[in-house]
Amino acid sequence: MAPTALIFCTVLLDLIGFGIVLPLLPSYAAQFSAGETEIGILVASFSLMQFLLAHWWGKLSDRVGRRPVLLVGLAGSSLSYLLFAFAGNFWLLLLSRLVAGAMGATVNVAQAYLADITTPETRPRAMGLLGAAFGLGFVIGPGLGGVTSTLSDHAPGLVASALTAVNFVLAWWWLPESRHGTAAPAETAPFAWQHFAGPFAATACTTVAYTVLYVIFPLEVERTLGYTRHQSSYLFVLLGLVAVVVQGGLIGKLVPRFGERRLIRAGSLLMGVGLLCLPLAFRGGGSTAGLVLLYTGLLVTATGSSMVGPSAATLTSRLAAEAEQGRALGMLQSVGAMARIGGPIVAGAVAAGFGSWVAFAVASATAGIAGIVGLAGTD
Repeated sequence: MAPTALIFCTVLLDLIGFGIVLPLLPSYAAQFSAGETEIGILVASFSLMQFLLAHWWGKLSDRVGRRPVLLVGLAGSSLSYLLFAFAGNFWLLLLSRLVAGAMGATVNVAQAYLADITTPETRPRAMGLLGAAFGLGFVIGPGLGGVTSTLSDHAPGLVASALTAVNFVLAWWWLPESRHGTAAPAETAPFAWQHFAGPFAATACTTVAYTVLYVIFPLEVERTLGYTRHQSSYLFVLLGLVAVVVQGGLIGKLVPRFGERRLIRAGSLLMGVGLLCLPLAFRGGGSTAGLVLLYTGLLVTATGSSMVGPSAATLTSRLAAEAEQGRALGMLQSVGAMARIGGPIVAGAVAAGFGSWVAFAVASATAGIAGIVGLAGTD
């Protein structure tokens, strides 16, 4: 199997496990009497550890190779899902997410792996395929999580742990190393943040905006539309399907034609429009107009997000020197993780203090800001 296909499978299996657990977090936390603010902290905890460690994992992979870092991350993720499966209180649930975040090096190291084995011309398509693996993971993961959650509260975590363990074994046997260098000179040089201002700022804004879907959205569809946990998980499947189509089939063609910055701008503005549709859908309840707004909002938001993610990664890789691919892409993941720390906490606090409608409006405005900051730089 080609290395690109192996990385695709590695990220796919990893994100299936992630997708199983993530949509269930609000309802699991609610079982332990956690409020919206506590749920925001729970969701943000994963990203806190990613923010602290993603760039370090990236630098380490520049020095010792991508393969060992991927293997360590997969092993740790499997253990974190096992802890999630048997968490008997909110604090153990929180600990499981902290461990998962600390071990969450797979995506940025996989991006660096692809940067090692592709040329600038073929890189957009490869990054798009990686994004498609992300999307497909969110097609299969939430659906599998919804089904297994009907069996027992332990089942989703056990399945996620088992899948990640299988992923570790497959990567151990078949994934070759893409880099055999020693310590890169860029490791000791100051990081040139100004070169990456455009993709980093756009990633931060769109990521903050998107977190409202994980913190507020599942609770609102259950409260206003009467969806069960099982039913609401399939809305995340829809988000994943859109990501597969856009990132797997379209990004590789759109980037050469329009450039990364234009796609970042357009995707950010689409997200802003889509997120604004969702509170209007909740006010419509289960009416036809409300459901049309719900699915339109989800489709438009997912399309915009799927344009921003791989475009920002491709642009970051293009701007980075060969010796600092892991470091630069790790920094991009750290920026996204930092946004996922503040985003859920702010979303939960705004929803608790002012209502969910305001939380979605703030998210929409934040995505729109990403469209403006995307104007920085030229292609």
